Amino acid sequence: MSSPPQLEKYSIGVGDRFGQQAEAQLRACMQLQQSGVQVTPVWNKSHREHVIIGSNPADTRLAADAAVRAVGWKGPYCVDADHVRLDTVDRFVAYSDYFTLDVGDAIGNSLTSHAVDEFLAHHRELGELDRLSGAEEFRPLQPFELRQSIQKYLPAVMAAAAIYRRIREARGEPNFITEISIDETEHPHTAVDLLVILAAAADHKILLHAIAPKFTGCFN
Repeated sequence: MSSPPQLEKYSIGVGDRFGQQAEAQLRACMQLQQSGVQVTPVWNKSHREHVIIGSNPADTRLAADAAVRAVGWKGPYCVDADHVRLDTVDRFVAYSDYFTLDVGDAIGNSLTSHAVDEFLAHHRELGELDRLSGAEEFRPLQPFELRQSIQKYLPAVMAAAAIYRRIREARGEPNFITEISIDETEHPHTAVDLLVILAAAADHKILLHAIAPKFTGCFN
């Protein structure tokens, strides 16, 4: 079984929309290496962007591979099927080794109380947490917070699982990087939210490498 591409501690999304900038982007990554920073370039282009430009996922792969050969890049790199959904992922499967699963439409979808209770029963460790630490001071974990997070994010992870299974079925093995884009929400993620997302991803056997969280403030 082949392994997924290596993702360094630091990675950078390089959006080469017209397939003309990959060599320059790699040279910038080489300058980072010379400064002692190892980074994985990730060429990301979404279905919407392909439609606007009139390109296809094969073009992104060809441009990235050609640039790697031209400048002699020796490090890992990825081609990302950016913001794919169940109805758009198929065209990317043969050319991408990084998949950003877009589940924004499923955040907060209807979920029965029974499904919430079942999740809590399976993850008693979450209900037993009495305090969470992070950037803020320690504070008590309120039970309603946990139920709210499950109601909001479990449907999104279930949607991600459907996309992930489609990719696995097509590729035959988990030889790709998986990221869940779950930033289409009105409030920043809490530690409780992230715990629920990670636990749900494990339940659905998603080999998860990254999460795109909600950005706060002005992000340009």
